[in-house]
Amino acid sequence: MRKVMLVDDEYMLLRGLKLLVDWKSLGLEIINTEQNPKLALKYLHDNPVDILISDMNMPELSGPDFVAAAKAIRPEMELIVISGYSDFDYVRAGLQQNAVNYLRKPIDTDELLETLHGALDRLQAQQQQHQIASLAVQTQTRTLVTTDQEMERQQLIDALGIQFDPTTVVRLIGVLNPLPPKDLVSYLQILDVVKGFYVEGQDFIIIFQGTTDQLNIFINEAPHQIGAERRPFLIGAPIQDETQLHNRYLQLRREIARQYFFETAAGLRMMLPDTQQDTPLTLPSYSEVKKALDGVDLATFSAWLSQQFEAMKRANASDLLARQFALVVLLVLSDRLTAFDNKSAVITMINHATDVSEIKAQLQRVAKLAAQQGNQQFSRNVVAMRHIIQTRYSEQLSLAMVASELHLNAVYLGQLFKQEVGRSFAQFLNDYRVDVAVDLLRDSDQDIGQIAETVGYQNSSYFYKLFKKQTGMSPGDYRKAGVLSSC
Repeated sequence: MRKVMLVDDEYMLLRGLKLLVDWKSLGLEIINTEQNPKLALKYLHDNPVDILISDMNMPELSGPDFVAAAKAIRPEMELIVISGYSDFDYVRAGLQQNAVNYLRKPIDTDELLETLHGALDRLQAQQQQHQIASLAVQTQTRTLVTTDQEMERQQLIDALGIQFDPTTVVRLIGVLNPLPPKDLVSYLQILDVVKGFYVEGQDFIIIFQGTTDQLNIFINEAPHQIGAERRPFLIGAPIQDETQLHNRYLQLRREIARQYFFETAAGLRMMLPDTQQDTPLTLPSYSEVKKALDGVDLATFSAWLSQQFEAMKRANASDLLARQFALVVLLVLSDRLTAFDNKSAVITMINHATDVSEIKAQLQRVAKLAAQQGNQQFSRNVVAMRHIIQTRYSEQLSLAMVASELHLNAVYLGQLFKQEVGRSFAQFLNDYRVDVAVDLLRDSDQDIGQIAETVGYQNSSYFYKLFKKQTGMSPGDYRKAGVLSSC
């Protein structure tokens, strides 16, 4: 629905205008009426209006002055002026502000309808032009900051009107998950200090050029467009010349990811440093984590885990370091709990977790479920199947082979195994082999081909693909990450 505001010092005229046409059927909603033009200007400053219908002769403020001030606040708003006077000065003032029409009192219904249709047509055409222009700006901005192509760079800078001069500062600003995003788009399009922007996932990346005062005004006023209680801004360091644009973008993206991961994105206003600072934290070794967890119960473990992640958050640690720490904790837990045989699946979850809460929940679940699994009683046949997998995983095992050895029907045995274990025989076998491979990457110097053969895969390429699918990392990357080699 398009938003309409009526302004007239005569109450009866305002009331009559509301009843003169079926506004809703036209796709219009009268959101406000004012008898005082000064109050109308205040409302316009704080609220979007698509069509303003205003009298041109009011005692508090002259018609020409009012419509000029109104259009200065909302330049894209459609204006319909009305008056009981035939004075040409009023007509001229309305025309100078691009009024759609000049209506004389008493207002003719058909003329009003025709005028409203004309205003709606102009708004629709205007919206289409803005969409085309917005898409062009977003494409240019995205290309400029996400790629480092010197050949295109200057052309894009000129197209966006960016100037590197001593009187203003160019910065990249990240707006995290604005609500609703379309309101922020409309806001950004009318600001001279915004040279470009685009939407990246749920976030906005903005190229800002202006003074420090202009930056503060932008930061303070923008929340009205994205919800008064949310001020999630990341303000990039000053960009001295065009060669710094791409690196500043990479720095901003890393910080956005970190804020989401540590769940500090809401209510945030942060100025990034000129250079990316290295975290003072180092990854604890396997033995250090093992010592810290010796004799720890589940409740104490949960508190300890929260403390570790909170320390990383305060020290501006990267999400990568936090994930590596979680993998070390997982290895310690899996070594303590011999019944834990789903390590690779949890590794995948850790590597793909969107925030630290997911990782904490996974590790807490591992500690709890693994302990429960240690006491779980399986049927005699399932115990036998698990024993075969755990002792003969390097062989070319199959459900049919195991069923033959146990003198049981393969279909029945497969259903029984999945019912008790929660995974199919083949899935359990692959998970167990990958778990063993993880341990070998940590504890041995075997190359990847040897490890593949040791855990039962003659085809090392297949093992590579399976390992990456299960853990989210290749075997080589997993070893080089330092998580395992430093244990």
